[in-house]
Amino acid sequence: MSVRFFRRRERGQALAETALFATMAVMTALALLSFIPVHRTRTAATSAAYACAQFLSQSPNPARAERNAREIAQRTLNAVWSATLGADYQVIVYPPSRPGQPGICVVRYRAPILFRGLLGSVSPSWSSEWFVSRSETWKARWR
Repeated sequence: MSVRFFRRRERGQALAETALFATMAVMTALALLSFIPVHRTRTAATSAAYACAQFLSQSPNPARAERNAREIAQRTLNAVWSATLGADYQVIVYPPSRPGQPGICVVRYRAPILFRGLLGSVSPSWSSEWFVSRSETWKARWR
């Protein structure tokens, strides 16, 4: 009689372990899915900061360079390929003080957190990507 009782207990334990493992597998899958928006948002911010820096270095006129750099960064962030619905961005451009001097493009971003309601977490903090740009010396001679 004690052998029969022992077998039932093992079966119950196996069901409990399977349920626990299945719950952990679902939680791990949800955690991995939550990294997709963060990665996409960071990639879009890096692309926008790089594009901004490239346009900042292409114009010999610092005022025009700032306007063009900001516009191209916004176009990059709002592009269809980025697929960053719910992300917040801020583009900050520090134009060169005069032709040939360095300029800086900063893109601050805040990625959405999936399943935030389930996790009970707070709003994400701001992160940033930036590039420094220096116009080529031959362009700095343009007036």
